[in-house]
Amino acid sequence: MKQYKIFEHPQGTTEVVKEGWSWPAFFFGAIWALVKQMYGLGAGVLVAFFLASVMSGAIGGEAEEALDALIGLAAMVLAVVFGINGNEWRVQNLQARGFAYKETMQAASADGAVALYVKQKAA
Repeated sequence: MKQYKIFEHPQGTTEVVKEGWSWPAFFFGAIWALVKQMYGLGAGVLVAFFLASVMSGAIGGEAEEALDALIGLAAMVLAVVFGINGNEWRVQNLQARGFAYKETMQAASADGAVALYVKQKAA
């Protein structure tokens, strides 16, 4: 069982965020951020890696290889940072978008947490 934070928007939309490590954020980073409506974070990372790649191509020679290695290392570190912080960033983003924290539910899945929340709310 995992812990899920339940958020509700005044319009009635419910969002669920798992506590702890985020595998989707780890594997998909900037794309995950864009999908989760964290546009500044996602676009910033994509632009930074694009610019770094352009710089690497413009340099050439051994410096290009060194910069490519540095970009690879930065990508690995960034993936871990996204995995560790992704769900907390998502909580902050939801709250900034008007979602209110309701409660934390223990469930096997995000859908299960929503089902428990809706059932509890209806009772």
